[in-house]
Amino acid sequence: MRIRNKNGQGIYRLAKRSLRTNRMRNLIIVCAVVLTTLLITSVFTMGFSINRSMELSKMKTVGSDYHGGFKYLTPEETDKIAHHPSIKEYGKFIHVGDAMNEVFRTSRMEISQFDENTAKHSFIHFKEGGLPDGENEIAMNTWALDLLGVSHQLGAKVPLEMEINGERMSKTFELSGFYEADQFVAMAGLAFVSEAFVQENLSGINPEQTRLTGTYTNTTDLSVMFNNSFGIEDKIKKVLADTGIKAEYGVNWAYASVGIFEDPMNVLPYVGLVLIIMLSGYLLIYNIFHISVVRDIKFYGLLKTIGTTPTQLRRIITMQANRLFLIALPFGLAAGYGIGVWLTPMMSTFSSMEEETAFSVSPLIFIGAAVFSYLTVRIAASKPGRTAARISPIEAVRYTGLGDVSRKKKKRSTQGAKLLRMAWANLFRHKKKLVLMLASLSLSLILFSIIYTVISSFDVNKYLSTFISGDVVVKEMPDPSQRGSVGGTTAITKDIIQSLAAIDGVEHLDKVYFRSESLKIDEKIKRYLEPLAKDEDPRMPIYTSVLGSGAVWVQLHGIDPGWNDVLQKGDILSGSFDPEKFASGQYMLITVATLGEDETASYFRPGDRIQLEGMDKSYEVMAVLKQEALYAAGTQSYTSGGFNAYIPGEEFARSVADPGILSATLHADPAKLEQVLGSSQALVDSYPDLMMKSREDYQKEMDGFIRVFQTIGYGLSLIIALIGILNYINTVITSIITRRNEFAILESVGMTRKQLKKTLIYEGLYGVVLVALIGGTAGLYLTYVVAKTISVNLAFTVFHMSVWPVASAIPLLAVISLAITLIAYRWLSKASIVERLREAE
Repeated sequence: MRIRNKNGQGIYRLAKRSLRTNRMRNLIIVCAVVLTTLLITSVFTMGFSINRSMELSKMKTVGSDYHGGFKYLTPEETDKIAHHPSIKEYGKFIHVGDAMNEVFRTSRMEISQFDENTAKHSFIHFKEGGLPDGENEIAMNTWALDLLGVSHQLGAKVPLEMEINGERMSKTFELSGFYEADQFVAMAGLAFVSEAFVQENLSGINPEQTRLTGTYTNTTDLSVMFNNSFGIEDKIKKVLADTGIKAEYGVNWAYASVGIFEDPMNVLPYVGLVLIIMLSGYLLIYNIFHISVVRDIKFYGLLKTIGTTPTQLRRIITMQANRLFLIALPFGLAAGYGIGVWLTPMMSTFSSMEEETAFSVSPLIFIGAAVFSYLTVRIAASKPGRTAARISPIEAVRYTGLGDVSRKKKKRSTQGAKLLRMAWANLFRHKKKLVLMLASLSLSLILFSIIYTVISSFDVNKYLSTFISGDVVVKEMPDPSQRGSVGGTTAITKDIIQSLAAIDGVEHLDKVYFRSESLKIDEKIKRYLEPLAKDEDPRMPIYTSVLGSGAVWVQLHGIDPGWNDVLQKGDILSGSFDPEKFASGQYMLITVATLGEDETASYFRPGDRIQLEGMDKSYEVMAVLKQEALYAAGTQSYTSGGFNAYIPGEEFARSVADPGILSATLHADPAKLEQVLGSSQALVDSYPDLMMKSREDYQKEMDGFIRVFQTIGYGLSLIIALIGILNYINTVITSIITRRNEFAILESVGMTRKQLKKTLIYEGLYGVVLVALIGGTAGLYLTYVVAKTISVNLAFTVFHMSVWPVASAIPLLAVISLAITLIAYRWLSKASIVERLREAE
């Protein structure tokens, strides 16, 4: 039977006073916890913020940040649902019809009537004007206006062919507002008419009837926001059940999906980082608590003699750990979140997707960081706590922390004790400590080696050749892919080309023509698209929409002969490239189609013939290229289900009416490069739709990218290396504290201080040698595997294995080891042999 005693206050006072007597230890532990919490919080912040950025991008694809919505409602149903108590905010839009102009045949344009709330939650930010009021007013996005050839001016005439409830009508509107939108992100374009237009033209249309016919004209979609995004579908079903309305509904899959957490492979780097940080923090905090327990072991033994139980001793150490954790936690969380916010935009540069950076303030960041940090502290403090709890008062007097060595076999030697052998044997007397020390130092060394190898694999020339083939490129801004499309124009004219070519120092100029053309979907193309449409998420029917449009987009380019040298043999998947045959104008180069994760799928093979709509001849496919081939010559954007095609520039100019010029690349005389740059910039500055970038500009972008990688990679390596070195210092100090009596005995039987110092130095150097062996074997292997995997998945890298990080770090570790050993020995030598021998009595 256990008798409980009420001495909780006494245990608390003991823990508190013990903290006060160990100020330096407390400071080191607080710093270690701050460092661990900071790193974990920054990793969580980056992960959640990148996920939020992806979520925002998906919302823009969906077209709204509402949680969900109810579809095809009558006015009475709309009002009833809108007033449900669980709905905190809502927006309404009415289905009107579709624009049927020829230019929208491959880009669906819906006509609706929006209210202000719906517009606000649909990422619609008007550059000028706003939603329409008058019956003859309309608001549209800029790319739709470009397709129609309408200027971006309020009051401009907008001619539309419309289909409303199965009937065609024509009307010329006045532009009440316009906004920027990406033609290739949203699944359909939107044009907004006024409530007056709806009253005038749709008042006689029964929404219940159009629901039956499937036109849905004059029905209302009600988009809603709840208190939070948890269980959206269940909340929507409850609203329908409470109101008794039967209606179709939709859940915003940007909330339903989890962005970066959809694929476990996306989470693995973050999980790996957290585990590395926890391991590094554990190694440091464990050693500090272990040193404290070894130093105060007699104190704990005396506590046992007066009745303190093992549980109470563990509680004393746990209370100290908890108190120090609570002191350090807010500093680690605040600093970690700040660093995470600072690093998130840098991490976004590693993605090929253009995403708007959004910073998450999810409480899970701070809760998760606090939990993982606390686990690290508790696990690290638990073993020293158990050690203090198990020790008996008698054992405490002679406890050294070296474990039981009585069962070890005695070594016999005819050569006497050698310092090198003694040092080697001493190193392995406490194998667990040795493993922890080697793990801590090797971890930081391997991480540094991986980061350095990846950075050294960045290839500047490969990066530059991806974006520019000469010295200067002049092109449109901001998104040339939306110009040169059907019915569009380009900003680079023949006069501009002549002016650029006439600049003193320009040796030659290479043009790229561009036009977006459609290609009818035949049975061959359907074989690729239909399986993708069948398996895709119905909430994001990308390939279903492509099939429904009846055509795929082809980005047709006309390239001058100067681009022939840019095409590398490794860019060709099938067929071959013959510049002379290509120049005949009878052949076409195509890339693989943009079909999900399949990077080799092509609708056509070499020898097939392709005739695009609007062209009077067909071309034989000469070769099928990788998607990124001739990237510098293209729009640097892709369309789902589409592909890029290239024909000679002269052939393009002959076969395409009003050919649009996408870019002009200047090749300059090196001696006159500065003059060419100045003259080109002066010319471009007089045309607001043009931009100029030089080879040096792209060089600076590459340097910036490398600096980002260096900041993140070397910063993490440095912090973990600092933890490793601190852990090594603690290991050396622990070893000397636990063996001070042993050293005193050795000195008392004739070992000189010089020999003792040499032995300790040899032990430290042996540790460095073991780290070097680990780094030179397993470390180099891991560097090769991990760094090569990262390099393969990063653009603009050519993998180069390097042993320099490991080789250069070993001398530095040797110097650190020597310095720490000498400082520790000097501290040990302050006490005389007699004083140290008395400690064992």
